[in-house]
This record gives sequence, C-alpha cells and structure tokens, in this order.
Amino acid sequence: MEFVDETGARYQITEAVEASAPAKKPVWPWVVGGLAVAGGLVWMASSPRKANPVSPELKALIKKAKDPKTSFKQLGKLQKHSEVEVRRALLDNPNLVPTQDDGTLDTSLLQQLAKEFPEEVAVHPAFVLHALVEPDDEMKGVVVHVAQRTKEVGLIETLLRSWGPDDWYVREAVARNPTTPPDVLRSLGNEETESRVWVRKAVAENPSTPEDLLRSLGNEATESMGTVRQAVARNPNTPVDTLRSLGNEATEPHWRVRQAVAKNPSTPEDTLRTLGNEATESVWEVRQAVAENPNTPLDVLRLLGNEATESEWNVREAVAQNPSTPPDVLRALGNEETEDDWVVRRSAQEALAKRSLS
Repeated sequence: MEFVDETGARYQITEAVEASAPAKKPVWPWVVGGLAVAGGLVWMASSPRKANPVSPELKALIKKAKDPKTSFKQLGKLQKHSEVEVRRALLDNPNLVPTQDDGTLDTSLLQQLAKEFPEEVAVHPAFVLHALVEPDDEMKGVVVHVAQRTKEVGLIETLLRSWGPDDWYVREAVARNPTTPPDVLRSLGNEETESRVWVRKAVAENPSTPEDLLRSLGNEATESMGTVRQAVARNPNTPVDTLRSLGNEATEPHWRVRQAVAKNPSTPEDTLRTLGNEATESVWEVRQAVAENPNTPLDVLRLLGNEATESEWNVREAVAQNPSTPPDVLRALGNEETEDDWVVRRSAQEALAKRSLS
C-alpha cells in the first residue's frame, strides 16, 4: 500500500517478517524520508534526493554513486570526490553499509559521510536501525560524528540516553556540539556527575557553554583538573573575571593554564600586563604567549622586546614576530647594538622587510 504525505513524499508500507512479540519501538520525529520500524511495519520513503548536476559527467557520477552495482571500493573513491552532490548521492546507495564475511557491518563510509552530512545520516535506514532502534556497537563511530554535529536537539538527547551511559566518547561528542542544551552541558561539565576529564574539557571548549558553567569549570575549588581549566582559559567566551583569576600565579598554579589566558583574544589588558611582567610571572613560556598576542598593549610589547627588561630571547623573538609591534621596537630588536641574539635580530629584520613590501 502506498500513500503521499502533505510534503508530497511517497511512502510504501509493507508487512515485515514478524518475530517473537518485541516491545513496540517509537518512531522518531526526525526520521523523515528514511526507515523506521514500528509495530511490525517497515516504512520506506521512495522520494529521491534532488541533485542539481551542472554537467552530464557529474550526472553520470551521481548515478554511479547511487547504483547498487557499484563496488564498495568504487564507493570509497566517490566519497572523496570534490563535488558535494556526488558524495551526498552515496546516501541513496543500498550497499553503503555492507555486511562483511564475519557478519559485522562495515560503517567506514557512513562515518565519513556523517562528518559532512550529519542530518542526512541521522535518517539513513542503517543508522536508524542500528543506532536508534536496536543499538549496535559497530555503529558507534557514526553515532559519535552525528552526536557532535547534528542540530536536532531531540536526537542529541536520544543518543545521549541510549549510548551515553556506557560510552564516554558519545558523551564527549555531545559535549562538543554547540546545539547541546545548557542543562545537558551542566551535567556533562560537573565533576560530581561526569568523571571523564575529556568530557568536561569538551564542555569547557564549547562556544555555547553558559558563563556560570565556565566560571565553575575555571575554578580550582569545583574543577580539580588543570586540563579542563586550561580549556576554559582558551575559550574566548570565558568571563573576564574568570580570565583574571586563571591568569594570576597566586590563584592558578598551573603555568599552562596561565599561558592559555595569555593567548586568549578576550583577555583584558591589565591581565596581559601582569602575565607579561617578569616580576609577576616567573615562567617565560607564559610571557612568550603575551608577546605573541596581537592584543597585547604597546607598552607591554616594549618591555618584552627590551633586553634590559626581558631576559629570554624566545620572548623577544615573539615580540619581533608580533604584527602589532611598533616599527621603532623592531628596529631596536634588529640592531646589533641593542639586541645580542642573532635569531631575534633576524626575525625583526624580516618583519621590517615584510612591512616595507606591503
């Protein structure tokens, strides 16, 4: 029996082989034009994807990508094709996820396509069946890519519920997704509810993480791992008060965290001054990061580019390479009378030459 929905898509309903009375499976609302299993029925959408080929050659490649007779090896080559419509057409090939000799599924191509077409892969029959209806470990790699990229909140939450409890890779993928709801991020970013440091780190790097959660992840009292606080220090959305705290040697013991603050484009000038002063920042790698930051105030660059006030040549070289460094500082750094290190002088001279040509 066939029917047409309000969008014009044509569906065919056929009786599936009935097994021993399993519990009924829900049909997910985002499964449109794909396959879903419910109540002993298999629903298959027959409406084809619409490609817009620009040439007969491209049209032939799209046809080849959809052709069931195309070998799996050839499908792999088409997945690397430069034309997006050729790659997308692979999702209409019934042999995209073949069963191997040992009875397992080969999901390698579907994984690659999930990086580019997460929404389309989320409604692919193989994904719906082996990731949503009856989760199969062989589909985990695909699940991770979809969970990290899909914009469908309901799907994110479904994958987290079905896969997340036993698999931290899936939780990490959800933690990286900018679409993940704030309440889910709060759970994944709490050391009391999430033991995996890499999951909390992913939350700290997420551009959608709320400010209150970034403050918590950047506080040693609520986040013990420096790796997570370092991720907070890198996040350009981190509140200024948290950056000030993470950039202070008195309140943040790990120099790599302070280094991340020094590189952050959102770090305030007063914190850059603190981090760029040998009297208040003892680690030269941190001062080097300040010297590299194009937002560092000019007076700080002058101090860091002066051998009398900055002893490490690596820091002075970073000043020479900073596009914001004033020409007079570059000339001093490139002069043998005011700069002893030849590496620093060479960098400064190259910077001056490049500016003169631009």
